[in-house]
Amino acid sequence: MANQFLIHLPDGTRYGPVDRATLEAWRGEGRLPPETLVWPEGAPEWIALEAAFTSPATAARGATSSKGPAPSSARPSAPAVPPEDDRPETRPSVSRPPPEVLAQGPPADAGTRVTAAVKRTVVLAGVGVAVVVAVLAGLWTVLRPVLAKRQAIAEVRRWALADRRLEDDAVGLTAELPAGWMALREDNPYVVRPGARLRLAQPAARIFAAVTVASEPRLMDDLDGYLDERLQERVPRQPSQKEGDRTFVQLGRGRGRLVRTTWEEGLTAMQGATVAWADGYDLFALETWAPAAAGGAFMAEVETLCRGLAPNGTLAARVEEAVEGLAIEVPELSRDALRLLVAERMSRGASLEDVPVAALRSISRGLDALGAAEAAEMRGIYQQIWAPVPEEERVRLARLLEDIKAARPVRAADVEALLSAVKAGVLALPEDLRERLQELSDRAVRKSLLLP
Repeated sequence: MANQFLIHLPDGTRYGPVDRATLEAWRGEGRLPPETLVWPEGAPEWIALEAAFTSPATAARGATSSKGPAPSSARPSAPAVPPEDDRPETRPSVSRPPPEVLAQGPPADAGTRVTAAVKRTVVLAGVGVAVVVAVLAGLWTVLRPVLAKRQAIAEVRRWALADRRLEDDAVGLTAELPAGWMALREDNPYVVRPGARLRLAQPAARIFAAVTVASEPRLMDDLDGYLDERLQERVPRQPSQKEGDRTFVQLGRGRGRLVRTTWEEGLTAMQGATVAWADGYDLFALETWAPAAAGGAFMAEVETLCRGLAPNGTLAARVEEAVEGLAIEVPELSRDALRLLVAERMSRGASLEDVPVAALRSISRGLDALGAAEAAEMRGIYQQIWAPVPEEERVRLARLLEDIKAARPVRAADVEALLSAVKAGVLALPEDLRERLQELSDRAVRKSLLLP
């Protein structure tokens, strides 16, 4: 008994193959007209629908009396399938009913199941696509800053020097770069600071830095004054600059003075820190900057970098050695004032032999720049210094002092006489008065260095 059938509807529509169970279900539900013909698999010709469910003999008689389209007379006696010209149109799925059955609506249970299955498939496919898109979007959100950061580091690294330890013997500075920091070539596009001795970067934290040095004897003991000058220099290029806190920071050797700043660079909020320190009359400045978005990591990195910067102190030692040798010859100056005077002359390459004369000249010039009360007080002290000197000699020495103040030539013997008289008079002063003289002389020397 055949299990697969082709269907020929009365209107000429052909359909199949379908299995026996499906055919019997449609027949039982009355969904196939009585005139419907079927071609059982392996049968020689079309037979009536009812004949497909009777005995073979009855089926043969039913086929003879059928009014349906007969196979061609040239057809073999027992073809396995209908001839090519009589073969029913094939449909993609045996589970679908013929077109006219679809017009009446599919069987209730089968149609519902098909519709539900399709809906579930569509919904599941949509959910799957949405999940994939969400996962990819989340992955991109996570990876994008990581990839951008790696690219930025790679771009900066192209300009990096290989050395982690840098020594600048000309200015006496050694730098041991901490992890993450690198030194950049002079022609790099990230740190453009004319005259910089070091150009540095910490690309992972988006921090850049430059170290500069300048000979500023008058500010060697005034780091805050030096920071004021540096901040003022930046106003033209950073007009929105605002100053923050000032603190001390530890260097690899000694301490520096740090000031924090903020400003706007286009639409980007920036933060910076400048650290100043001195080695003799050389003043160093470490200028660092990064986007404000770097947050607290910025200062942590700056402090770590500072601990790797070490001035060797050679210049400061030379200044102190000179001060130690001259202190007894210039008792009217404090150590700080003498250090300043020595540093000023060393920075110009001038001889230190005439420091005592330079001290007298600086005090005399600076005296006019002091306030009236302080100037009167200093003149009173000098009257006590000159008191032991005979009046005629005092007058002569006073004229010599005017010549020295005006930088006119004076004989060496006369200079020696003047210096001896001043030294003896200062050492003869009471200790408290000598200390007051040194304090006033310190101010006078500083004032004189500011005069043209």
